[in-house]
Amino acid sequence: MIGNKIKSLGEIILRVNDIKLMTDFYQNSLGLELIKDVDNYKFFKIAEGYGGHYQVLALFAKTNPNAFDEVLGSIDSNNSSLHHYALEIDKNDYNYIIKQLKNQHIVFKTEVFEWVKWKSIFIKDPEENIIEFVCYDNEIQ
Repeated sequence: MIGNKIKSLGEIILRVNDIKLMTDFYQNSLGLELIKDVDNYKFFKIAEGYGGHYQVLALFAKTNPNAFDEVLGSIDSNNSSLHHYALEIDKNDYNYIIKQLKNQHIVFKTEVFEWVKWKSIFIKDPEENIIEFVCYDNEIQ
């Protein structure tokens, strides 16, 4: 089975309409470290990964071909197959992140998932992709 060989989530790649606007949001609003800066794609380090491979969020201009050399059509978050993606945080940073989002006037929503003891904060990036910041909290009843 392949599943038991997977060590970590390696990358999330978003195709974007406005790479400059999206780069600014992820670099300056969320504070992700830009580790590769090319005109039509950007790579941000999320965290240490497995075996020397960082966990990465990458932004690709919509004109970039995918791994099968296909150039895809228009981008519309309302018709995307991406529901959202989640970034793990420490429960001790939960309130800090809320405070930072308020300071930057970024609209957010919170939710508690009692069945797994997770607390989440949801935001949207400038192209309407939903980002979840999630932590495990053993004190959730």
